[in-house]
Amino acid sequence: MGEFHYSAFEKWEYRQVIYCHDAPRPWINFGESFYRASEILVDRLVKGDGFPDIEGVAAVFLFRHYLELALKRIIMEGRYLIRADQNATADEVEQVAKEHKLSVLWEWVLEDAKPKIAFQAWDDYDVPFVEKCIAEFHERDQKGFAFRYPGQGGERYEYDFGFFRLAMEHVYQILGNMEVYLVETYAQNAEWQAILRAEAGF
Repeated sequence: MGEFHYSAFEKWEYRQVIYCHDAPRPWINFGESFYRASEILVDRLVKGDGFPDIEGVAAVFLFRHYLELALKRIIMEGRYLIRADQNATADEVEQVAKEHKLSVLWEWVLEDAKPKIAFQAWDDYDVPFVEKCIAEFHERDQKGFAFRYPGQGGERYEYDFGFFRLAMEHVYQILGNMEVYLVETYAQNAEWQAILRAEAGF
């Protein structure tokens, strides 16, 4: 954007900025959107651009919300599998409850997703790092309010954005790989079932 222009006393004609499509766009990934926006802000702050006490709060909130949405996606992908070699039907899949506590969501990941990921693959992930990240965010912001509303504790925090930038990408890669693993497992099961049906003449 150009130089700052003060327009409070100018009369502008408002123009629509939000357009609604007739059909949803399924490729839109809200978690990815929150992560990328956080990444951009943190990159600027690490370079010394902007103000940690202003953009920094928004950056941390965006990442925290990404965590919530990423965990929910992993839980759902896990629930689409009865076990590692058997897909669930649509009516067997329970939607994720409206839960915001990261610690609870992580417990659901352990219940609904971990058993469907091969032990060696799960063990290869840096799970302890993810758990420490989730534990810290849960301790600082149990309800998802601290970085969103004043008076909820966020005013007391400051951040190590240099390490945070590295940590958020590490967590992003781990959680993203877990989701992809589950999606691909579902696809492989579906492909195998299709082969079996074809061979049986169905």
